[in-house]
Parts: sequence; structure tokens; C-alpha cells
Amino acid sequence: MGLYYSDFFEFLGLDPTYVGIISAVIVGTLIGKNIGKGSGKYAFFTIFTYNLIDWILVFLFTSDGKLALQYGGIALSALIGFVLIMIFFYSIIGFFGAFVASSLKRNKQDEGL
Repeated sequence: MGLYYSDFFEFLGLDPTYVGIISAVIVGTLIGKNIGKGSGKYAFFTIFTYNLIDWILVFLFTSDGKLALQYGGIALSALIGFVLIMIFFYSIIGFFGAFVASSLKRNKQDEGL
């Protein structure tokens, strides 16, 4: 989702969860169309890595992230657990987007032969 995109969509009044889902589907679909067979694992790892780096940057460079890191304890553990669940959630959605796009591409190629 990225820091820039989250600020942009917050300005538009869109929920960041929906924006993450939409971006995961778009990235998964693009990877599925371009790579083809086996693209699901690439989409999963790409989205997972991007979101993990994004959340690390949020924790390190935003005032809200620094505040969360200062409190520590159970609240920080719960927040990190929630973030990891969301990262896996977005990655799985991107995986399915890539799988569907790859399957549609293969079916279209099979029909053309």
C-alpha cells in the first residue's frame, strides 16, 4: 500500500483495508499475466515483502509508529500480530489474483492453438 498511497487514499476518504485488497488484486493480476505458470508464489512473496518493508518504515518514520514502539509490551505485540495477519491476508489475495490471471492466460492460449 505504501506511505504515499495510504496518505492519498486517506485524503480521498477510502478505508486503507479496501485499498490494500484492491492493490493486492491488481499486483497479483499483473504478475499472473506477465509471468504465467507459477506466478502465485512470486505474487505472494512480492506483496509480502513490500508490505513488510512498508510497515517497518511506518513504525520507524511516522509519529504514530514511534509512539507505538515507545509503549511496547502487550499492545505492541498485539499490533505487530495484527500487522502480520494483514500482510498474510493481502499476500494470499494477491496469490489468488495471480493464480486466476495465470489460469485465464493459459486457457486463452490453449483455445488459440
